[in-house]
Amino acid sequence: MQKENNLQYIETEFKVLKLPHYIENDSNLKYGSELAHCFDVCACIAEPITLKPHHRAKVSLGIKFVPEHTIWYKILSRSGLAVNYGIITIGGVIDCDYRGEVFAIMLNTDPEASYTINPGDKIAQIEIPYPYKAKFTEISEEEFNKLSTSRGAGGFGSTGK
Repeated sequence: MQKENNLQYIETEFKVLKLPHYIENDSNLKYGSELAHCFDVCACIAEPITLKPHHRAKVSLGIKFVPEHTIWYKILSRSGLAVNYGIITIGGVIDCDYRGEVFAIMLNTDPEASYTINPGDKIAQIEIPYPYKAKFTEISEEEFNKLSTSRGAGGFGSTGK
């Protein structure tokens, strides 16, 4: 158990498979500060994506996860992108049995200005429930495949309307 300013966190292992298009940089899969509750994720895309006003895009994060416990996680907006550019993330909870690639659904709420997401840009943050804090362990594709679930990569409406 890790204690930070009266907050007590329990480290929980998040096994991560970095896909071939994953972009290594100092911000990806990192907590921004000692007391940050969410970790940052970056756009793992080959080409820039321009979001026109009121448009959305599914942006690859270049990763797949296997949480240690039966923990859900959520992709959340970055406050700076939201307040300065009107760029937010939308979507729901990602369940612990999902084994597909993780994406951020980005929405441009600005009524007039377009916004461009570049490869490697820090675009979102991921929250796991308190009191847990992720400890990342990179695994191979072979090891990842041994940790499959009956749900597998079914996401984005795969359980029906």
